[in-house]
Amino acid sequence: MKISVTARHDMKVPELLEQMLRSKVEKLERVGHKLNSVHVIFGREKYLYTAELTLAMKGANLVGRAKHETDLMTCMEEALAKVERQLRKREDKQVGLLRRRVPHRPA
Repeated sequence: MKISVTARHDMKVPELLEQMLRSKVEKLERVGHKLNSVHVIFGREKYLYTAELTLAMKGANLVGRAKHETDLMTCMEEALAKVERQLRKREDKQVGLLRRRVPHRPA
């Protein structure tokens, strides 16, 4: 899976933050096994940090955005939580559809 990190407005992303991001995104692969790529955009406007996480997978693109006033790490974690929630909901729906398709055989 390809993970790309972009920073806007002459902002530098710390190595520690990038390593933590990569480890957390790798954990998302356990939930959604059809992930193609992840693109993360960090930004800062005056006193507001933003993080936008776009997860590309077969059949859909999931997007999570978060804003925080003091910490870039918190902003990233909120965006990851939003995408993880969307991914779990999508996977649960697919599993539910598969279970309904299985014909019932009488004993």
